[in-house]
Amino acid sequence: MAMQNASVIYELNRCRTLQGKLRFLGLRIKEKYPLVERFSIALYQPTTRSIRTFFTTSAMDEAITGYDIPLADSPSLQQIADQKMPRVISDLVVLAEGQEDAVTYHTEMLVKQGWRSSFTCPLIVQGDFVGFLFFNSKTPAAFKGPMLLELELYSQLIAQVVQQDYAAIHALTASVHSAVELFSDRNEETRHDLERIGGYTRMVASSMGGKWTFTDRQIQNMAVFAPLHDVGKLALPDSILLKPGPLTSAEFNQVKGHTWRGLEFLERVISKGGMGHLPDIQMLKNIILYHHEKMDGTGYPDSLSGEAIPIEARVVAVADVFEALLTDQPYRPAFTVDEALAEVQSMAGHHLDPECVQALLNNRDRLISMNAVVS
Repeated sequence: MAMQNASVIYELNRCRTLQGKLRFLGLRIKEKYPLVERFSIALYQPTTRSIRTFFTTSAMDEAITGYDIPLADSPSLQQIADQKMPRVISDLVVLAEGQEDAVTYHTEMLVKQGWRSSFTCPLIVQGDFVGFLFFNSKTPAAFKGPMLLELELYSQLIAQVVQQDYAAIHALTASVHSAVELFSDRNEETRHDLERIGGYTRMVASSMGGKWTFTDRQIQNMAVFAPLHDVGKLALPDSILLKPGPLTSAEFNQVKGHTWRGLEFLERVISKGGMGHLPDIQMLKNIILYHHEKMDGTGYPDSLSGEAIPIEARVVAVADVFEALLTDQPYRPAFTVDEALAEVQSMAGHHLDPECVQALLNNRDRLISMNAVVS
């Protein structure tokens, strides 16, 4: 057993990305226990006290993504989190039929896809609850006997792997956030912007369909990275940053330089911290450098157009513009939600990506309930 564990750790360390490590573990589990046909991860969000899908070994056409609910809305999962004890469901169909009024969307989707039994483990890191690991089988009563203990051990390993990845991303974003906070201290409107732009980014990215089906992990990182988009403005003098009137041509040229200055700052942080290996690092670079590009090629810094603009930058651009419209400016009051949505819609095609705009428009009710600005 010890030799087997050493082999798993050795092979795991050869995988460079979190997704690669998790898929490797999924294959190892299925090799030993063929009835364990999938697993998925949902992470706990302490600030909102919700659980959010993060990873699945399912194919994209069966993956349940973008699912985010308050933990309190699922008493059974709340109990697992509180007691830090796993749970076995021998037949999901029987559960769903017996609790029609209380069955969750997640359980309903699993049953529709033919999954029959499940084993849910709490993910615990240093005594703290961080999420759930769901094992599923298309065979009823598949989870029993010695298998349960080994799957619990795998859950502990998976918790550590996910936490290591999170810690690496947090180290990078914390370094950049420290600079962003210095910048936001100079401009209270910017601090307000940073509190919400990540949420708008998540909303847009998770609502896009067609070819833009992002994984939960990509959405998570996009939302985490979005508030860092303007880090380069730290280099701007207060005379420009806080100027109440229109900028001169020379001043605007200085403002346009904040994109590449932001990238230079990020590159220094990455180099000093030895963080070049971190996943999705290119996503953050693209957001910082290209969030002011426009679909018709009239943006900056590189006058990119259409799909030459990285999709993450297009998503953040919509979130950034929408947030700016909802904020009081020296030359105008804040827009209402409906006014801001109409303005964003008028920019689709020439300034903003139409698909990203539509994804925002599809969330009107959620935007109003967020009380950004009640229309």
